[in-house]
Amino acid sequence: MTALRSNIHFTPFDRTVWIVIALVTGLIIGTVTLGDRIGVTIERVSPLGEARSTSGIGVTFSESMNRESVSERFTITPQISGEFTWSGSTLTFLPDHALPPGESYTVEIGRGAQSESGRELLAAVQFAFTVRTPRVAYLFPADDVPQNIWAVNPANPDQAAQLTFSPTGIYDYAVSPDGSQIAFSERSTDGTSNIKLIDLDTGALSQVTNCPDASCTTPVWRPDGQVIAYERVEFNSSLEVGRSPTRVWLLDLTVTPPSTRPLFEESQLLSYNAQWSADGNRIAVFDSSSVAILVYDFTTGEITAVPSRSGTSGALSPDGTRLIFPDVPPIEEGQNVSQYLRLVDLVSQELSYISTPDDPVEDDQARWSPNGEWLAITRRYTDDRYTRGYQLYLVDPDSPTDVQPLTGDPSYADGVYYWDATGTQIVIQRLRLLDENGQPDNLARPEIWTLDVASGALTQIAVNAYLPRWVP
Repeated sequence: MTALRSNIHFTPFDRTVWIVIALVTGLIIGTVTLGDRIGVTIERVSPLGEARSTSGIGVTFSESMNRESVSERFTITPQISGEFTWSGSTLTFLPDHALPPGESYTVEIGRGAQSESGRELLAAVQFAFTVRTPRVAYLFPADDVPQNIWAVNPANPDQAAQLTFSPTGIYDYAVSPDGSQIAFSERSTDGTSNIKLIDLDTGALSQVTNCPDASCTTPVWRPDGQVIAYERVEFNSSLEVGRSPTRVWLLDLTVTPPSTRPLFEESQLLSYNAQWSADGNRIAVFDSSSVAILVYDFTTGEITAVPSRSGTSGALSPDGTRLIFPDVPPIEEGQNVSQYLRLVDLVSQELSYISTPDDPVEDDQARWSPNGEWLAITRRYTDDRYTRGYQLYLVDPDSPTDVQPLTGDPSYADGVYYWDATGTQIVIQRLRLLDENGQPDNLARPEIWTLDVASGALTQIAVNAYLPRWVP
């Protein structure tokens, strides 16, 4: 029998292809064989090294995880309370309270956390961070243009840094809840204004509103950082009907480009001075058409109207269930009117007083401490405790006669002020009213001070500056 001869001939290219196929096949077999030895990996953690007091703690895994197996092996030292949230394969732990500056933490994900496919984290992973000291932002200079945003560490007031460099000036601004961004409204030479964002880590700028014939100002962040409420006034230049009343709009940052819409579709609701509850479920605005504060509940769609002549939306408690607001009694001709503070329980609809029209006081602003246990108010007494300017006081909302002075310098007036995230400090805009000789100081410029609530220590950190905000 004659043997058959093969007609198959391998070229060098053919040999290369077969070698590659063999290698790929080997890698696949090796991956399958060793897969359980490699296990789940952690691709990213944050924060590392330095953290803000309001930072969440994030861990991104290489694949979708069995969430309970992760939370069981998640530890923080020193221990803090909080809640877990997930987005795909990323875990975020949100502390219940702001982290104290200077404190160091170690986070560990223990060995054995499982993916949904059953693979495990084969070795524990640790990372650490220290909470940084918050900064204070402000607008400078108060007596010249353009004004820009500056920031400074209160411990080093001579080392302020300029954050924005607008040639036309910044009207107002707000710091994001996590301290990573600032939303600001920038003036234009034609009188319009738009809201922009600056990333405080990179300096990157982005414009998030388009207001070619309008003024878009006064950004207010929702506590989750995903939505901004702002005030919009249409100029109606082509219609020749005059400017529209101010209305609050919402800017959704979760989509690209950000989308925007009015808070209320009803055009007769003329809203301004927006503020959010700490859980983001409620927003309060002042409606000039009804002369009332409107509290809108996003979970139910209900609007609660609180009559008030003050023209401001007051202050929502952190849990959104109570509202404190200034009011004035009906005005009669020739009568001296003093502003006082009222408190409404939005659940029970019960009204109570922090001060009354008969008290010898003029109350201006009120702000809740982050835990909702205290109110900081600006007050001026009209009896023998009289001062030319408002002073800052601490008040127990459940026992309003329990009043503790925080400032008491009669030569100063206290204005805009805010608690820090931990509730231990307050930043205050102050104006010197009297000079060293007790005479009116007509050359005074606004100053920025910080107040340690426990000790009462006041520290001046900026002069000729205004509109302070904390940067966590």
